[in-house]
Order: sequence, then C-alpha cells, then structure tokens
Amino acid sequence: MSCPKQEWVLDSAGRNIPVKPEKLRGSYPQKQNGLFMQRIPVFAGRIIPAQLKCVAQLAQYYTNNTPLHLTTRQDIELHNVPVEHLNTIQERLHLLDLPTFGAGGDSVRNITVCPCCRFNPAAYDVQPLAVLIKDFLHNNSPLSNMPRKFKLSFAGCKQPQSKPFVNDLSFIATGNTTVRVIGAGSLGAHPETGIVLFENFPIEDVLPLTAATLKFFVEYGERKNRHKARLRHIRQRLGDAVFLEMLNDYFRKEKECRDWPILELEKGLTGWNYHIRLQVINGDLDTQHALLLAQTAAEQNAQIRINLTHGIDIYSKKPFLLPEELKNRTDLPCIVACPGSTTCKNGLTHCPQLAAKLTELLRGNGKLQGKTIALSGCPNNCAHSSVADIGLVGQIKTIDGKRQEVYQILLNGGNGLSDKLSVPDQTIAADKLPEFLMNL
Repeated sequence: MSCPKQEWVLDSAGRNIPVKPEKLRGSYPQKQNGLFMQRIPVFAGRIIPAQLKCVAQLAQYYTNNTPLHLTTRQDIELHNVPVEHLNTIQERLHLLDLPTFGAGGDSVRNITVCPCCRFNPAAYDVQPLAVLIKDFLHNNSPLSNMPRKFKLSFAGCKQPQSKPFVNDLSFIATGNTTVRVIGAGSLGAHPETGIVLFENFPIEDVLPLTAATLKFFVEYGERKNRHKARLRHIRQRLGDAVFLEMLNDYFRKEKECRDWPILELEKGLTGWNYHIRLQVINGDLDTQHALLLAQTAAEQNAQIRINLTHGIDIYSKKPFLLPEELKNRTDLPCIVACPGSTTCKNGLTHCPQLAAKLTELLRGNGKLQGKTIALSGCPNNCAHSSVADIGLVGQIKTIDGKRQEVYQILLNGGNGLSDKLSVPDQTIAADKLPEFLMNL
C-alpha cells in the first residue's frame, strides 16, 4: 500500500509547483510498508492544553496508541500512521489550528523560538517578531520553488535555546529595537555552523531581510545536488565576503520596494516565576501522559512550551504539584535521540533503546548537569550530535566477524549557541557506551 503520488500541488499563492505533496504536508513514509510519520509544526513550541489533548487522542485512535514524538524543532510527530488515515489526520489538525503544510520537503520549516523569552522579564519577548515573519511568509510566499529546506529561529535572551548557529537565519534580540543576525549554518553529514551576518541590526529591517534572503536562496541555491543545496552551500561556493555583499544587495532592493511594518520589542512577562522542565525519554511522550499534562496545565492555568531538546517547559504564576507520573521526568539527564532504525529508512542504529538505557543509568548524575547527550542513528545528524556536549553518531561495523552497532563519539560542542562543532573522539560499540559515559 502506498500514498497516492501527485506531481503537482498548489502553493499558498495558488500556483502549481512540481513536488511530491506528502512531504510538504509533513508526511514521510516509514520503513514499515503502508505506515507514515506525520509531522506537526508547533509554532514557537506553543501548544495549548486543548490542542495537546486532541493530538494525543488522534494518536490513540489512528496510530494504535504510539507515543507523540517531540523533535528538535519544537514539532510533534505521529508515527505509525496508516496511509489511509493521513488525510483525515491532516484535516483534523487544520481544525485545531495546527496546519501541516510546510512541515517537510523544500519549504520554510517550523519557526523556532527560545521557550523562556516570553516568561523572562530580563529577556526580550521575540514572539511578536516571529509571528510577523510567519504571517508574512504565509501571505507573501516566495517559496514556490525552493532548492531545499530553510530554517528560522528567534531568541531574546543571553543563552538562547534556539540554536542560532545551526539555522539558515537566526535573530537574537539585543535591545527593544535591535537584533544580532546569524545565518548560513546547517548540520547534516558534513556540518558547518553559521556566521554573524549583522550586529545591532534594526528590528524594522528583519522582515525585508528575511524576504531578501529567501529570494537570494531561491535564485542561487543548488538544483542538481541536494546534498549541497542549503543556504550555507551558497556561502561556501561564493566565499563569506561575496556572500555577504550579495545578500546586502538583495536586502537593499527588497527594503526599497515597499513600506515595511515597524515593531518594537517588549520585555518578557512578569509574574510567571514557576518553571518546571519535563525531560521526555527519546522525545516519546506517552499518550496517557500527554492527556494528563494537558489536564494539569488546564487546571493550573499553566503555559506549555515544547523545547528543542526533547523536553517540555511548563510556566505558571504559582507553584503546583505535578502528578507522580509526570514528576519522575523532572530529574532526568538531557538526552536527545532520533528514532533511528525503528522507523526511519536512513537509520542504522536503534537509538531509542540505547537512549532509554542511558537515561535510567545516568539519572541524577551530577557530572552531566547542564550537558546534552545527542544520539543520531546515522551521519545525517538529526539529533544535532555534531554540536552537542556529547554527540553519538550511529554506524554499523564488522567486529570479530560480526556486524555490530557502534557510535562515533563527538565531544565539547557549543550546542548551536556558538560556532563550535563537537570534536571527534573514538568509536565505541553500543554495549560499551554506558561504561564510557559513566567514566567520562
């Protein structure tokens, strides 16, 4: 059984574009015949209890109760979706104000926003700026023929969780009218972090810069080799100096072509002093736990934010007790793991099994406080292993005549907060990793 194949789909401007629409709508075939993964973009990671409840119910009814998978871009993924239910799920998500167009394929992916900024009075609330960009892209899409995916992020604090150096275009507020702009970074099998494009850049110019960058990308992006088709590959091809000069030219023309809205940022909200972080093992949130979280957040008038490291941040104005089923997730190590060979066609190693084992083994380990362990099941780096404190990249090797799962160790990355890549160390068999990490 396979998903019906169309050769054309309408973009947001009503134009026919030659793509396979299932990926643009966030649907990817799994290695299991007839089953799909459906990605749900959750803008800025903000999900209200009613939405979370309904998404959990969709998983219960249509995926045989498969857990909700939280991604490194504040998305939710439904795995094990039978092909005949894809359209129904997409229609119901649209009714929940969770449309899936742009969740995959060659599109602008889910816009990520540092979860803390809206609730931190010492930070700048960048969500209105991100909303401005999101609405502009929806109504004035230049994206009908993009060469590859494009990732945007926003932050308003000094330690942004939005991983600015591994996005195509990132904005970090430095004042109520200025931002630092970082761009042309991406990971994958051959990662390269981004560069600072502008310092103290006017906020009123963020929108024309974004539009200009996308036009530049569409016109100069690689069309023949998808492995070299991201924005940073244009930068590599041209060199930093020429890249910046051309980007500036596009920006100046875009800014002059029309009037642009003016926006000033405000500081984060006051009074939301109580913060709980739930670390979700493998990013897989059991549907019953999702329903319990939705119920608890609704009862306590709490705000839910999906973060970028397989976790959920909960903000409230007053302290409250979590149900025991959720409370036991508050002292877990930060371990990010892709699905690996369980469902992904590219996966080489079984990351979830190893991540679950490491989570229990390393629970409460003080040496790992504040550090991220990232497990990727292949060199594509979906867990961001190449910028993690401790990165693990899965491979298959023959050892003593036997094919075994092994992991390349990468150490001391900047987690996308800086331009620092993790440094390759040794390669270790999967069954030796727990001992290695305990002694690190």
